[in-house]
Amino acid sequence: MDFEFVAAQRLPNVGTGHPAARLHGHTFRMRVRLAGRADAHTGWIIDPADMKARVKDVLAGVDHRYLNEVPGLDNPSTENLCRFLAARIGARLPGPVTVELWENPAVGCALAAGEGAAA
Repeated sequence: MDFEFVAAQRLPNVGTGHPAARLHGHTFRMRVRLAGRADAHTGWIIDPADMKARVKDVLAGVDHRYLNEVPGLDNPSTENLCRFLAARIGARLPGPVTVELWENPAVGCALAAGEGAAA
């Protein structure tokens, strides 16, 4: 299932001369994938409407926010943001969850909930 949100950020650990050290924003695109056994009766792992609502609850904490002010995101690189979101989304959905997060069409990462490093 695909989602989109916008947020502002700056990366404090890249050095003052790096463009990402300055305040900037992105329209992030995110895909959440579930794996698992579908219910024999419904044919779903989870009702898609329930999945959408649970993910949107997590995104409410980052959408239209200055990410550096969100607790746990003082260095909101795409990889750190992906890890942050995967942990929260994975806690709300059944089965293995993978989050793909893109800050633009060329820069993104994917992370399975519970993993320590982005791929």
